[in-house]
Amino acid sequence: MFLATSLALHVPTPKFKRYTIGSSGCSSLLFSGANSLYVKYTKDDEKVYFNEHTIAGVTYGLVVVQMKDVFTLEEASTILVQYTKAVRKPFKIVHHLPMEMEKQNGKVSLAGYWQDQKGGDWKVKGYTNGKTIAVLYVKNIGASNVKDDDNFLNGLKFSLFS
Repeated sequence: MFLATSLALHVPTPKFKRYTIGSSGCSSLLFSGANSLYVKYTKDDEKVYFNEHTIAGVTYGLVVVQMKDVFTLEEASTILVQYTKAVRKPFKIVHHLPMEMEKQNGKVSLAGYWQDQKGGDWKVKGYTNGKTIAVLYVKNIGASNVKDDDNFLNGLKFSLFS
């Protein structure tokens, strides 16, 4: 009886591995073995990389935009805020808390919480270094492990040479 209960309550822990995100100049933790990046181009011909993986009802996702131009951190901060606002619509986000901004070591990050129209709770983190914008998210955080979520959301790294 104890063994059956233990197995029924066990939530799989994600296995992350560091992957380079195309030619964006950054890397991120993604699910080991689920490292397929989908690529699209914006109307301004900027390359956009996508990755999403769901385990035990929790979705871990990443959107990385390789910008054509290089911006100052101040300009890039504004672009990052605008971009995080823009991605709420396709994700059907209806509620959000103000995102906290942090600037350090040549990058800007935003962190916050969203809720979609179905009541799903999200934890979101965005980054920019003036050349690249990245938004990472965990959907359905009520069914996840906070440590795993934070490992994933904090796993984006910019190359020293980007």
